[in-house]
Amino acid sequence: MATIRPFKGLRYNPEKIDNLSSVITQPYDKIDPDLQETYYERHPHNYVRLIFGREEDRYKESTDNFSKWAEEKIIVRDDEPALYPYTQTYIVADHPDPITRTGFITALKLHPYEDKVVLPHERTLSRAREDRFKLFSRTNKNYEQVFMLYGDKSRTIEGLFARFMDKEPIIETTDDYGCIHRVWKVTDPEVIAKAREVLNPLPVMIADGHHRYETALALQEHLRDAKTDIPDNEAFNHRMVTLVNLFDPGLLVLPTHRYVIKLKTDFSAAKAELSKHFDITEVPGENLLEKVKQNAGKHAFGLYRKDGSWLLLLKDSSVMNEVMPDAAPELRTLDVSVLHNLVIEKNLGISKKEIEDYIKYERYVDKAFESVNDGTYEMVFLMNP
Repeated sequence: MATIRPFKGLRYNPEKIDNLSSVITQPYDKIDPDLQETYYERHPHNYVRLIFGREEDRYKESTDNFSKWAEEKIIVRDDEPALYPYTQTYIVADHPDPITRTGFITALKLHPYEDKVVLPHERTLSRAREDRFKLFSRTNKNYEQVFMLYGDKSRTIEGLFARFMDKEPIIETTDDYGCIHRVWKVTDPEVIAKAREVLNPLPVMIADGHHRYETALALQEHLRDAKTDIPDNEAFNHRMVTLVNLFDPGLLVLPTHRYVIKLKTDFSAAKAELSKHFDITEVPGENLLEKVKQNAGKHAFGLYRKDGSWLLLLKDSSVMNEVMPDAAPELRTLDVSVLHNLVIEKNLGISKKEIEDYIKYERYVDKAFESVNDGTYEMVFLMNP
């Protein structure tokens, strides 16, 4: 199943960059032209110059910048292979205390989805895959994480890392949203071996970064075609990922709502399909999000259209055993799994291959309602955190 290994991380040199908040960025797919310009102006060594440059050939720009920064020791490589415990401490509206999510950064052995070791929950956009493939193949660098989940009720790995995390982190910075990021380094061979042992029988699920993972698979295939006698520990057989335990108390996946650009059938037929698995109650639009929140933990979704809005409550969660028979039980219980695999794929008939043509994503409810009301999208599903 899941195989991890330590690696020698590349990071900003604290002797050269004393304020990491000036050089970190959002993931590349969250960077619009205005934010890109902001990052360029913020610092001459801002990370945007590596992941999403503004030059005509941004891939050459990335390669040239990295080479220069490495030569100047702006970026340095750790001396020993390590696993990197990683926490994110953040504030969420309507939650009284800061929340800390704990995971660790590692190199994960690549597996195609059909191996059922790495499990996707959504289909990626081809344009994003092509762009990341060009960057990855030209630079040979994992510049961004793939965020993955695993399920271990005993939380053994967190216990293994605890004594290392009592020390000062090797990285600590705060991003533009006020989230505090801390990273530690674990090089102890016994601890690493035990962590590998815990993960070995488990599958992992991609929570975010499907296009980055699929880019790694594509590059692996491309490079394998050009080489023979490839050792199992070859770098291109692995991808840098952040693994978080499904049972981590700080794991709160903030909602990304799903637009349906257009239905494949008329709405009455779609609603009839949804009613096979959901109790559907009409709710005024201004109360919809609150109703969804009130039913958190019950696989509740809001459905908003120009002509009405409804609360959807899953009738029987055991249906997910049929919908996702090969998935770990913990993964079947995620709202995002229910939405994508039951609602979108089974009830609405939108296959994973068709996601790009039918589904778009939105973080903000007000914007979601606005985009449906003005006719940009036919409807939107609201999700709980």
